[in-house]
Amino acid sequence: ISVLGKTGGTTVTDLVELFSICAIGSSMAGASVSLVDFFVDAINLLLKDDPESKTEEMSTVNKSNAVGAGTRTIAAVFALVPPVLISYAFPDVFLTALEEAGLLGGVSLYGILPALCLLSLRSADNSSETKAMPGRLGGGKATLFALLTISSALVLPEIVHVGRVVAEKLH
Repeated sequence: ISVLGKTGGTTVTDLVELFSICAIGSSMAGASVSLVDFFVDAINLLLKDDPESKTEEMSTVNKSNAVGAGTRTIAAVFALVPPVLISYAFPDVFLTALEEAGLLGGVSLYGILPALCLLSLRSADNSSETKAMPGRLGGGKATLFALLTISSALVLPEIVHVGRVVAEKLH
């Protein structure tokens, strides 16, 4: 930002800061709304209120009105209070979390989870239909175990590092 400020002046710096605030705000708003909705569904499920039967009969707009204000408030507390408390306790944690989420999230999402899902699917279903599936990863279980091992080797040191950083901050 400082290089842009020197080149383009204060207007460019202000526009870049405005863009950054809007990007972070819109991302936070989307994540917050989806996390609150997740907790509403979880609370309804725990209360044995079947949300699936209601969603078939209602539109999305009517669904949000059908949820009680108390349930939505409890869900908002569960979704929003822990991140606020963590951000006040550890003010510099955002950039660290963002950095770690890239490696941990990416490798977990695209390396570990697919390998585990395919291993589970292949062990549960031995029909000839799945064996002749086009685009199937060659090498069988050995390739999936190799993918799982390599992905785990990338993630485990980072998990240990994050654990050490958190332990140091707590002491």
